[in-house]
Amino acid sequence: MRVLYHHRTAGRGAEGNHIMAFVTPAESSGHQVTIVSPPGVDPRRTAGAVPLDKGASGARGISRLWQWISKRAPQLVFELAEIAYNAYAGTRIFAEIGRQRPALYYERYAFFLFAGVAAARARGVPVLLEVNEIAGIPRARKQFLVWPAIAVERFLFSRADAIFVVSSYLRDRVIDRGGRATAVHVMPNAIDPRRFELNGNRGLLRGAKGWRDSVVAGFVGWFDHWDRLDLLIDACARIVKDTPNFRLMLVGDGPVTPLLRQRIAEHRLEQHVELTGPVPRQDVPLYIDTMDICVLPDSNSYGSPMVLFEFMVLGKAVIAPDLPPVRDVVRDGDTGVIVRRGDVDALTSALQQLLGDPLLRSRLGTNARSYVLAKRTWHANAEEILRVGHTLLQAR
Repeated sequence: MRVLYHHRTAGRGAEGNHIMAFVTPAESSGHQVTIVSPPGVDPRRTAGAVPLDKGASGARGISRLWQWISKRAPQLVFELAEIAYNAYAGTRIFAEIGRQRPALYYERYAFFLFAGVAAARARGVPVLLEVNEIAGIPRARKQFLVWPAIAVERFLFSRADAIFVVSSYLRDRVIDRGGRATAVHVMPNAIDPRRFELNGNRGLLRGAKGWRDSVVAGFVGWFDHWDRLDLLIDACARIVKDTPNFRLMLVGDGPVTPLLRQRIAEHRLEQHVELTGPVPRQDVPLYIDTMDICVLPDSNSYGSPMVLFEFMVLGKAVIAPDLPPVRDVVRDGDTGVIVRRGDVDALTSALQQLLGDPLLRSRLGTNARSYVLAKRTWHANAEEILRVGHTLLQAR
């Protein structure tokens, strides 16, 4: 089956990985996928090129222009550029469909992007839409033209033949904005287990740090305000009073790092908390392996946190906040522990419970790994998308 895949991202980092996480399994199953990208962008070449330290990323050629517009342009100018992109997208998609004659048109939804779907509809090709966020929800980059963006979403969601969302929260919002309930499928993010094989290095970093007799909790990612890592540090301050062998490792960097250092100093936790700074992506599994307990203190209400699957595939006991995207993948008491978000008492209690019960940690970690390997791989996601597409074609 031939699929035309359209996106409007830089094709690097998480977005590039997500694109190739569909393309690679689809092609390995014998399907043909053509990727239509913005000029100068090639996710086949650059997926995963952004390190865990976002500030260390670079760009070349026309990609540098997109990066400048994204980071430097005033928000209104940026959103007008997003709207203007439709002129390129509509012409390109209409022409590519004429040349490729794809069976399916698959698009990674982006704000104000309507021309690709309109072109596919005009050509009579079934439209599959992947939705990771919607207009008007709290996000790192604030929006200016919210209502025009919502109007575009109503146009898109009402015309897509199938819509894949990463959380049940997004499912409900997409239906509110015109998506047919039968066309909306909840498909959380997933993982490629091969990237998390330790190849005999299990425990390597733990031994190097001299933590073999310690119980280690940790977090991995880009440190932003909504992650609420301050809660984790506050919980650590309470725990070390009775558990001096407790260690907390925060892997990554971000805008709140200075605040975290200040919090650590205020609690006098320098001997118990390690801020590793940014690490190469290929080393992330080694750092997660060092942890006995992996904690996601908080997240947003709509996204499917990638790091959650990374924790789970490595068989770690996970603590995560009570949010729809978390409940979509974590069964409380079975594949992890869910706590009330923003509640340091609940977080502390969950940590203390797991610290004192190695068998519970082991059971949760084993169940979590089994679940991810069975249900939450990129290959399984791609197969489900293609199955839905095949069903649409049969119904025509």
